[in-house]
Amino acid sequence: MTAEIRLLGEVDALVDGRPVDLGPPMQRCMLAALAVEADRVVPVDRLVARVWGADAPPRARATLHSYISRLRGILSGVAGVSIVRRSGGYALVTATTEPVLDLHRFRVLCARAREDEGDAARWLTEALALWRGDALTGLNGSWAEAERDQLGQERLAAQHDLVEARLRSGHGEELVAELSARVGEYPSDERVASQYMLALYQAGRAAEALRHYQQIRTSLVEELGADPGPELQDLHRQILAADLPRAVAPTDSGATAVVAGRNCLPRDLPDFTGRENELARLAASADDLATVYTVDGMAGVGKTAFAVHAGHLLADRFPDGALFVDLQGHSAGKTPLTADEALDVLLGQLAIAVTVDAKAQWRAKTAALRLLVIFDNAVDESQVAPLLPAGPSLVIVTSRARLPNLAGARPLSLVVLPEEEATAFFARQVGADRAAAEPEAVAHIVRICAGLPLALRLSGARLAHRTAWPVAHLSAQLANARGRLPQLFADREVALAFRMSHEHLPAADQQIFYALARHPGADADAAVLAAMTDMPLERADDALQRLVDVHLAEEPVPGRYRQHDLLRQYARSLSDDPQMTEKMLDHYITAIADATAQQAGSGPEADAAHAWLIVERGNLLAATRCAAAEGYSNHAWRLTISFWHFLGRDVADDPIELLEQGLATAQETGEGGEGLLSTLLALAHWSAGHTSRAYDLLTASAKQQENTESHAHTLALLGLMHLQRGAHAQAAQHAEAAFNELAELGRLSPLGIDAKVITSWTRGVVHGLNGEHETALAYLRTAYNDCEALGQVSPNDHVLTALARCLIALGASEEALGHLHQARDLRQRIDDREGEAETLILIGTAHRSSGHAHDALEPLRAAVTMLDDDARLQAHARIELGRTLAVLGITTEAIEHYDLALTLATQGEHLHEQAQAHHELAALLNEDDPELSQKHQQTAAKISTQLDLNQPASLPHLRPAGW
Repeated sequence: MTAEIRLLGEVDALVDGRPVDLGPPMQRCMLAALAVEADRVVPVDRLVARVWGADAPPRARATLHSYISRLRGILSGVAGVSIVRRSGGYALVTATTEPVLDLHRFRVLCARAREDEGDAARWLTEALALWRGDALTGLNGSWAEAERDQLGQERLAAQHDLVEARLRSGHGEELVAELSARVGEYPSDERVASQYMLALYQAGRAAEALRHYQQIRTSLVEELGADPGPELQDLHRQILAADLPRAVAPTDSGATAVVAGRNCLPRDLPDFTGRENELARLAASADDLATVYTVDGMAGVGKTAFAVHAGHLLADRFPDGALFVDLQGHSAGKTPLTADEALDVLLGQLAIAVTVDAKAQWRAKTAALRLLVIFDNAVDESQVAPLLPAGPSLVIVTSRARLPNLAGARPLSLVVLPEEEATAFFARQVGADRAAAEPEAVAHIVRICAGLPLALRLSGARLAHRTAWPVAHLSAQLANARGRLPQLFADREVALAFRMSHEHLPAADQQIFYALARHPGADADAAVLAAMTDMPLERADDALQRLVDVHLAEEPVPGRYRQHDLLRQYARSLSDDPQMTEKMLDHYITAIADATAQQAGSGPEADAAHAWLIVERGNLLAATRCAAAEGYSNHAWRLTISFWHFLGRDVADDPIELLEQGLATAQETGEGGEGLLSTLLALAHWSAGHTSRAYDLLTASAKQQENTESHAHTLALLGLMHLQRGAHAQAAQHAEAAFNELAELGRLSPLGIDAKVITSWTRGVVHGLNGEHETALAYLRTAYNDCEALGQVSPNDHVLTALARCLIALGASEEALGHLHQARDLRQRIDDREGEAETLILIGTAHRSSGHAHDALEPLRAAVTMLDDDARLQAHARIELGRTLAVLGITTEAIEHYDLALTLATQGEHLHEQAQAHHELAALLNEDDPELSQKHQQTAAKISTQLDLNQPASLPHLRPAGW
């Protein structure tokens, strides 16, 4: 199957020429958000902002993954098109030779028109035919509006270019009507006015062209206080003098021609790969009167190669010459050029003898020249500003630092190559056949070089000059992650480039540079880096901004910082301060506790705390693994428990994918933490309903013969899982085994205390289900007391509800109600609707048991209303509501609720609730329909026997990962 994704009009897709249903508007917006950056990773945060805007709902990320999953299903089986998950986001990959996106094809055709002036009209006509209306029709929101405006400008530019091409061929008469409408739409646009005047002239209507000039001149003077520009004035003079060929566009009569332009650019690289979008931006500006582009990026990202390649592509559009000067801003052993030294080079390339005032010479000579000038390796704006040509030239400035203060400059930042382009670049150096024969080894080298062109070039050169080496040989040399830089690059060009950037940093910036490298997560905020360096937050943030400016750090989203992998390796080789790691772990433990406490409240602070926990989930996992790997066991388990309970209470992202990535990383590096991550992964699968997978992971972990807190915790979790399955005997056995292992240990960490709470809770619930309420109460009070030691991460809402259930059975309804109101408040804060419904059911039961059946109706009806998806709890709620109605003598409605409960329990195969419903129907129908009553009683007894219980009972609500 082949696909076409269309954005230039209503957002839709065709598979084999037939339209497919892309779902609701927000799902189509998700596809558009990926498609506009096809083959590039779009971070999840950016996707959320594009689809929902600044006021994204709390569940936006979960909904995002749902949209992605559905879109993947729609595109499954389509050749060359897929949505893939990559670090930090998603990418729409289009691995086909022909453009899949109409937007991509439009841009390709427009670029072709610029390259092939003779056939420009044909290419532009084909490009504009792709538009079916306004871009992104049907999508709302600030991002869609802004993108629609930008794409509309591209469309308008193509329309202008098409008119220019047709005017050059003398088709002005055919364009008069179209341009008449356009001047009405853009009355102050001098380019449109110029085209309309020329079309009128070519149509033999010179008088009308002159009248239109007077109209626009009057309009500009009245509205802006300015005359038309020189080009429009020149066209006016040419029409007045009838000195204008009918089939040629006007030229600038004031231009100074040069007999032959000189190309002084360095040799272009034959294996240059990628950067199509950046090249297209430069090409689109090549015809502007005077444009300056600043190209910035980290050391080794390929700024010079890009500028030189772009220069060769565009050189023929600058008849007066293409010049190049290395300003030596970051060259080892060299001093940056002064303005006079650079001017000597520039004037020499133009074959102009330098006189006393080189600056005046340069300005005078370039005023009428159309040049392409590349200033490579600039230090800062002050070095470049005196060198800018005075005429209608294109200037490209490269620098490792951003140059925001260069007046009128357009910034263009180069990032590392995406995986596909990096692989193609490497293959061109070592040979396509050689690379294709060992794709896994190539992929490994590309991952280590992390898309950095200089690293890829040097590693490819090593193989290109060692034809006897398999690619896997170099790949194996790179397996030791801590030795990548010295082992990969014998001549140390990459390390040297990094050193030249690093040595210019102030001491405080260097400390932040090292801390960012030691941080184990995908990115970091300023707070944790400030903690790692004992630096005030504001000072740390200033240092980070300076690192970003010189490309020793990246800020992919506001307030989040990261480094290129090889840059991290370089920084880690300079500093090995273990105290930074310990300070980071201390910071996260304190920050999690603070955020959890704030999240329990309401208002902006609670929202901010919740957002922080969501954003930091990947870092908390990485910090947990780092603690386990580097021997900080107490930190590791405290973070584990915090991470586990938060994971269970807010599954706003895909924890399984997150944990699998973490586990794969731990296994690949061999640095430890696999057991810890396996347990967390089991809990994530359990929360997602993948109970078999969770059971297998926990069972495999439990087979390890070791008497540790971790092993006891695994046994306790297996007890929980058996309890949820209804296997109460096995649940009690595992809980007892875990308890015995814990008893043999000394002082327990938070992990051990959590395991102890689980064992006491499990044993208490099992005894309660068996009707042994006094014994159950003792276990549950122990669990409740142990919860205090866990603080914010304790599962005390579960313990409170189990304790209340037991107290109700023992007739202590007032004490039970106190526990239940506390549990309901906790569950409301964490948005556990099923858990809140369970507490409402028990509140109703407690009121009825204490003789206040009327007070029970409201909470029980509320519980029934809240439960949409949980069939077991819905059945249980209806049974308790039926019991309350029966006590109040409302038997008809009670029977209706029992019948509904029985249907739900039967459909979901919930035996406890089936037995209860049959038992209650038997009791209520005994007088009116003894025969039917007897059948219900027999069925209830049969099911109860199957369950091996003394009486029908209900399992408690269980939230696995946070229980």
